[in-house]
Amino acid sequence: MLLHPGPGKLIVLEGLDGAGTTTQARLLGEWLRAQAFVPTVHVTWEPTDGLVGLLIRRILTHQEVAQPRTLAALFVADRLEHLYRPQGVAAQLQAGAWVVMDRYYLSSLAYQSLSLTPNEVGWLYEMHAPCLRPDVTFFLDAPVAECLARIRRRRAEQFDLFEKEELLTAVLDKYHAAIRRLRAQGETIHVVDGGQEILQVTQSLQEFLNTP
Repeated sequence: MLLHPGPGKLIVLEGLDGAGTTTQARLLGEWLRAQAFVPTVHVTWEPTDGLVGLLIRRILTHQEVAQPRTLAALFVADRLEHLYRPQGVAAQLQAGAWVVMDRYYLSSLAYQSLSLTPNEVGWLYEMHAPCLRPDVTFFLDAPVAECLARIRRRRAEQFDLFEKEELLTAVLDKYHAAIRRLRAQGETIHVVDGGQEILQVTQSLQEFLNTP
């Protein structure tokens, strides 16, 4: 992955479905906007609300069907559009903004690798070569049972494509494998106990960002 153009900062929230990434991205954005040292803050998410992102959402909610390699490629296409379109993430970073992203390529390396062979996992990493490396990725490490309980409270029994206990357990293993690989390549990935109360998680993120 590429070093981003700066001078802004790229902060990513990652975790299983139900781990709280969307809530923490919103709260982190609100906190950063109140900090004098942060000029501008943009909170964004993946899949995006663009053409490809909307197709991905239809697949994840069983409205469309796609072969696993196709879905993996769609995530990359949506991600590159997110980064490099006019006024996209790269342009915001160049303008000095702090960008908080709810999910990024670590999600693909975990979720999409489930249905790929070892050789195809290498292909998945290679497709992400044009992506911009975050300044820090926060991985909210929440237990699978807790994630599913949160999903049930939020959406009753309506589950997305990957929201099953055995699948999320396998995805969690893939997340940790990808984290080890990316850390070995020099990425900053901070694992946070995502099973804590919301405000405790928020405080952990703030403390990390406040550390010189």
